[in-house]
Amino acid sequence: MRSVHSDLDADGGAQPQRTMLAWNRTMLATVLGCATLAVAAQRQEMAVIAAVAALAALAVLVLVLRDMPAWREGGSTHYTLMRHVAGAVVLLAALGAVISIRGLLG
Repeated sequence: MRSVHSDLDADGGAQPQRTMLAWNRTMLATVLGCATLAVAAQRQEMAVIAAVAALAALAVLVLVLRDMPAWREGGSTHYTLMRHVAGAVVLLAALGAVISIRGLLG
């Protein structure tokens, strides 16, 4: 019986390419989320949170774009890239929660 996924296993370069495309989308979504949060915080006159969100967007963009060319299968760069993006996502969630709670209370 022939495996359904046998054609996918033949191309060893497809999986790293799909992974990189997924990380590109994650990075783009995180940067746009931080930028959107910065604008929302600025409109609510929360200058400190707006500045932190804007700096987070810039930092994620710079760090991830710096690490992406060094991506190699089995390399340690995978984890550095993942930590940078994951840290930005956690920061984005925390800042969003602060804005939401302030909006509910104020």
